[in-house]
Amino acid sequence: MDDTENRSYHRPIWDDNGRVYFKIPFHPKEKNHVAVCLKPPDKVIPVIFIPGVMGSNLKNQSSEVWQFSASSLRKWPLASPEKRKFLLDPKTTTVDDSGAIFNDDADGKKFPSRRERGWGSAFYKSYGEALDRLQYLLSDDDILTENHFREVQQQTARQRFTGVRIGDESAEQVLTKEEAAHGHRFLFPLHVFGYNWLQSCADSAVLLGTFIRSVLGQYYYRLAVNKVILVTHSMGGLVARHYSENMNGRENILGMVHGVMPDLGSPAAYRRMKTGERGITGMIIGDSAEKLMPVLAQSPGPLQLLPGSAYGTGWLKIESSSTRLSLPVDNPYEEIYLNKTAWWRLCEQDLLLDNTEDEWNKYEKRINEEVQEFIEKLNDRYHPQTWLFYGASADNPSDAFLTWKERIPPYVKEAQRVRKDSGEPLELSPLRTHELISAGTPGDGTVPVTAIRTSSPCLRGVLATDVDHEGAYAADPVDRSRSVYSDLSDALVFTVRSVVKIVQQVPPP
Repeated sequence: MDDTENRSYHRPIWDDNGRVYFKIPFHPKEKNHVAVCLKPPDKVIPVIFIPGVMGSNLKNQSSEVWQFSASSLRKWPLASPEKRKFLLDPKTTTVDDSGAIFNDDADGKKFPSRRERGWGSAFYKSYGEALDRLQYLLSDDDILTENHFREVQQQTARQRFTGVRIGDESAEQVLTKEEAAHGHRFLFPLHVFGYNWLQSCADSAVLLGTFIRSVLGQYYYRLAVNKVILVTHSMGGLVARHYSENMNGRENILGMVHGVMPDLGSPAAYRRMKTGERGITGMIIGDSAEKLMPVLAQSPGPLQLLPGSAYGTGWLKIESSSTRLSLPVDNPYEEIYLNKTAWWRLCEQDLLLDNTEDEWNKYEKRINEEVQEFIEKLNDRYHPQTWLFYGASADNPSDAFLTWKERIPPYVKEAQRVRKDSGEPLELSPLRTHELISAGTPGDGTVPVTAIRTSSPCLRGVLATDVDHEGAYAADPVDRSRSVYSDLSDALVFTVRSVVKIVQQVPPP
């Protein structure tokens, strides 16, 4: 008799506590039937995703404040500066975890529900489908089980990634068969740490520590190692690094994968303050300095995205008939961020609303005690197992530097001539006669290549790729003809592969 005719395979079943059992039908002893229980990996290494600025849902005591829902977003386009400042106040807002979740029931009982894992705190428009795809790729070991019931065998994503080189990356970053097989020994439940991005990243880092301890506590008897892996987007990378390197959190972290992190800060943070945000996001959060500056000036988090000393000099240029400057010459805080008189200063006191002198004093203290200290203390500090990808495409023009260029509209010139002829010169603010122009350099549309430090003993892998800043973790490739896989972005492949590389530190269970 063929042994296969007297053998049956049985899929694992997960109970409410995340334990595995099998349902095996009775067979008479004399039949010598062999029941093969397909044991899945049962040791857990939690992965925590940390969103970027504007990437977590917020609420106040009354209602939703920042969430991808009709009721939340409807209030923004016509909101006054006063209303925006009131609603987007870091002192009165908290994280809202009631947001939409893509494929909420997809993980069954293997892990706690996606709602329990914090997915509802992520801004759905930016991360809804991306989180689902990332979890699927990290949980593709189910394919190995199902292969026992198929005539044609399928590969897992990690097996597909084996031996594949993305662009001109180094050979050390390529995944081997042995590394992929080791990665299949573990389970990777994906959690989301939503945080109040208006508040200081240092405050958010404190809460991240609490969140990590809570996640580890959920799996205490299932853990392969008492550590987590952090996957971050943009500002989330700064929060993670501060917790790891400045708060002694490294002992709880196995490794980090950063996506489009503004490591050295980005001039785009200055542009937002002076001209508002661009595109659809700008229509919501504020498309002018009058609407957005009152919000950002009171919010340490967005201010901590400004270029620090390590970014270098001369990223703000002023060009007019009477002035030629490249700033900062030495200190961006004194020359730009705390400058109270020059028209190209970061913060305009008359746009702060309320008691302007009091507001300015609060802003000044914020820059000195929260922004500068955070940026400079974090400089060049990384977890020793750090992997990162960043945008480096000319198709996503970014602000490596900004230029205030004098451009007086014809109608203004005519008005000036008429007033001059009448003996009454027309004085206009330089903000009316100068346009802020982006350098249009390669990047991701927000963070330029010049904001990324790509060399450090702590960096285990780096990928320069074509990604949009907000959609950095989008599943689909920007250009299918140039991507390693037509159905997955290089950034997502790099992220999953980096997680597998990180777990090589963990012994087999």
